Amino acid sequence: MKRIERDFITLFNCLWYQDFPVEVDAVTNRAGWTIHVGLVMRQCAKLLGARAYFEQSGRTDAVLRFPDKSVLSHVEWEWDEPHNKKVEEITKLLNQREPAAFATFVSYSSIDHLPAAIEKASRLWAEASKPLIFFIVTFEQVGRDRHFLELQTHFFSRGKHKKIRSQPALPWQINRARFNNVDEDK
Repeated sequence: MKRIERDFITLFNCLWYQDFPVEVDAVTNRAGWTIHVGLVMRQCAKLLGARAYFEQSGRTDAVLRFPDKSVLSHVEWEWDEPHNKKVEEITKLLNQREPAAFATFVSYSSIDHLPAAIEKASRLWAEASKPLIFFIVTFEQVGRDRHFLELQTHFFSRGKHKKIRSQPALPWQINRARFNNVDEDK
């Protein structure tokens, strides 16, 4: 994994909690989450010396571009679960003509459908020439609401998949004592 990919993953996972769109025991709608993901992408780009351009390059949700016009990442996000056939964002990223350092997909999946979502990403990205960073928020469906559980980060490159990290999806779920003492080198 390249340093720029690792830095992007670290920034996204940290900035996910910034200006969080809900409070304890509250819910927000699809538009609230869309705006939140866009703001996180803009901050990640900014901290890496790039800029986020929204609805660019064939209606991609975002393109993170450096001042020299080179592309850091094409970004797609989708509220619908990625295992569904109608969700084609990974294919859209794969078919981007403009070169980028990596592609990024942010989505949401129930625990039951997570293996199918990972398998679909793995299958679609198997022959890709650049890595895919896949942030996926797992949830349990309670009535019409999604109760978020984890933010998982997955990395697909050269036909291989690796789960990079997992953290609570909601900032108030963090066990600070445990979280601050996790040794990721083991």
